[in-house]
Amino acid sequence: MTDGTSRRVSITAMSLLACWMYYLYTYIVRVEPCVLVDDLMREFSITSSVLGMVASSAYIPYVAMQIPCGIITDKLGVKVMVACGCALCALGVFIFGAAKSVFFLQVGRFLIGLASASAFLCCGKVAAEYFSKDKYALLMGLAMCMGCIGGISGTAPTAFLVERCGWRGATYILAAVGAVLTLMALFFIKKREKSPAESGSRPQLLKGIKILSKQPKLWLAGLYGAIMYLPLSALAELWIVPYTGVRFGVDTETASLSSILLFIGFAVGSAVSPWVADKINSYKKTLIGSSVLCVSTSAAALYVGALGFGGSLAMLFLSGTAAGASTLVFAISYHMAPHEYSGSSAGFTNALIMSSGIIFQPILGYLIDFYKQSDVRDATGAAVSGYYSVDVYQETFMVLIYVFVAALIMTFFINEIKARKEK
Repeated sequence: MTDGTSRRVSITAMSLLACWMYYLYTYIVRVEPCVLVDDLMREFSITSSVLGMVASSAYIPYVAMQIPCGIITDKLGVKVMVACGCALCALGVFIFGAAKSVFFLQVGRFLIGLASASAFLCCGKVAAEYFSKDKYALLMGLAMCMGCIGGISGTAPTAFLVERCGWRGATYILAAVGAVLTLMALFFIKKREKSPAESGSRPQLLKGIKILSKQPKLWLAGLYGAIMYLPLSALAELWIVPYTGVRFGVDTETASLSSILLFIGFAVGSAVSPWVADKINSYKKTLIGSSVLCVSTSAAALYVGALGFGGSLAMLFLSGTAAGASTLVFAISYHMAPHEYSGSSAGFTNALIMSSGIIFQPILGYLIDFYKQSDVRDATGAAVSGYYSVDVYQETFMVLIYVFVAALIMTFFINEIKARKEK
């Protein structure tokens, strides 16, 4: 292996690892509120509606910055984006942990969302620049796996930290991790040298948005991805842990298994679905099958009482696996967009997908408050903050089943993309 080849391999490996670690970290801090529901509602005396708004504050800048971040990443490169993203994320986590009011909780979450905006796009940039086009779906699936590992780490391990250090202490530790990742990015990522052709390429933001926004099939793929991301954004990241705790009478650490298995399932689906699509040579059929599985297993996990705790967890795992196939929409968008706007297409699609968190986290919070009949009171007669009955949660979650059915219908109108060229 020549020195030049060895250097390129080293740059590729470090860039890919750095992007994956960046994405993993931002996912950890984004899902942290799912194990802080009781702590935050009790300490700040807030309702589930307000908590839903606080949690979703991270999604607003995340979604708004997707396409701009695609262009900025192209201009500044992975090194700058990863270092700046980790630093800003660490700052947001620290502010969230130090917050004395709901306003500063939202400020911290806003900065976390802003810092997270380029994480997945950096993974896509490395996949597009260093690897062949037929590897794109697989590498994006593996990147999503790293995010799911972050989601897992943001549940039970974070709950473990919260039990021993308090929610503020655990949050400060996560802020310190972000500072360490910032230093690692600055010292270990090398800038990639651009070819003359790449240096002369200057994609225009407004033109890119105009071109992409005029493709109805691109919107359809993104909206499908948004719905199929709900097992993570609406359930795993916020509401499934308290629901599981109330339904089965288990503590937060045990209930967090429901969130963990959704993330594990999503990771498995993200990695396996490109392989399945390649075997049957059809992205569309893979999405149809995964949608059917998502509807059936989600309904079983949330409503079939005979399954018990273990059976419900198994169904949640399968639901997450089915939802993980939605990462194929990135490859579909990648094939539909002009090559010079491949990065922007990833941002456009991801913006639509992540909008599910902005919309459904607060909507479910409002519905939970709407269906709540009266305060639950303890032995002294005092209202128990943050407690809702199983019936309240189950009535609320019906909206998810309806939109999963809508996603299944959408799959019949999504463009077919062959996983491999016909021979």
